[in-house]
Amino acid sequence: MSHLYNFLDNSFPKIAKLCQEIESIIYKSPRMALTSCRTLAETLLEKAVEAENLTNIVPNTFQERITYFHREGIITDEQNGALYIIRKYGNAAAHDSFRKFYIREALEVWENTYKVVKWYIEVYGSTEIEVPEYDEPAVKATDNEDLSKVLEIIKGLEARLQGGEIDSEEDVLNEGSKKFHKVSRIIQYGVEQLEIPFFLRDAFLLPQRFPKSTTFLVRLNGEQQARIMSEIPENIEGLHQHVKRFNGKNDTIFFEELKKYVEEETIRKKIEEQHHGEMILFYKEDYIILTEALGEVELTIQDFPGSPSFNKQLHEQNITKVNKLPKELVLLGKYKNVGETTLQRFFEQLKLKALEISKEYVKN
Repeated sequence: MSHLYNFLDNSFPKIAKLCQEIESIIYKSPRMALTSCRTLAETLLEKAVEAENLTNIVPNTFQERITYFHREGIITDEQNGALYIIRKYGNAAAHDSFRKFYIREALEVWENTYKVVKWYIEVYGSTEIEVPEYDEPAVKATDNEDLSKVLEIIKGLEARLQGGEIDSEEDVLNEGSKKFHKVSRIIQYGVEQLEIPFFLRDAFLLPQRFPKSTTFLVRLNGEQQARIMSEIPENIEGLHQHVKRFNGKNDTIFFEELKKYVEEETIRKKIEEQHHGEMILFYKEDYIILTEALGEVELTIQDFPGSPSFNKQLHEQNITKVNKLPKELVLLGKYKNVGETTLQRFFEQLKLKALEISKEYVKN
């Protein structure tokens, strides 16, 4: 695959590989690209420290090394400025769960990363290596998939606007939503109807997502009924007849929870589209962006008080840090004496911890 750093494939294959991986995610996940650029820059400075025999002299932190290299004339003002930008955005992406990062920011940092890579190759590489001019990464066909959908919507809306068919901003938003979330089928219960978006056509129905119907769904799963959305009959009246000791009331409760599930999943879909490529921890329709800093937080009883038994069970399963938690936090309800109240409190504690990290980063 062609990329800006093809010229390094033979002389510096590991650096070339890292650069290729970063270049491939710039348009997909700006946050990940920003943290990866920072890691790449840190790695290059580490290699430079070794090349200059400064291991026992230069401080260990990224910022201190930048300062030392600039003061000693190892890097120029240009590389110093580039490293400042890389560090600034990289740290923000690693610490701030509440900040959205944009492609334009990733491109700015990527261009400055080029300056640092160019410096390293020219100083510590072979004199025969010719570094090409910077070239902005192209949007690949796979990156264009979501963009093409947006363009299709815009084109249709422009035509309708010209014809006077859409009169308000709300109409425009509703039209876009319909395009993104086409209905695959309709499930009925009594006089009520529930539209199932196309993206949920074959969704796995995790029993824990239906707190009042968990046992009902587990039993249905045992009979190979309602494991996935496509297995649910068009009319769920009488669904309880597939298992013993349940009645029509269970059908009613399940239908109400199914409506809530579709609503939550639609919200999640929009969140994932807004944070494409980022790791997200979900609890019902709420969420937290799992940053590098938040992921390293230890799950101790001091930081997450309220349920020593829950904390102990997590550690017994080697879930000792936030980055080891499942993406779907309701799965933690499988542990003994862990109910909705415990999970809600735990999720709020995670959000507070993320906020503390963000505030601490901004303060410093």
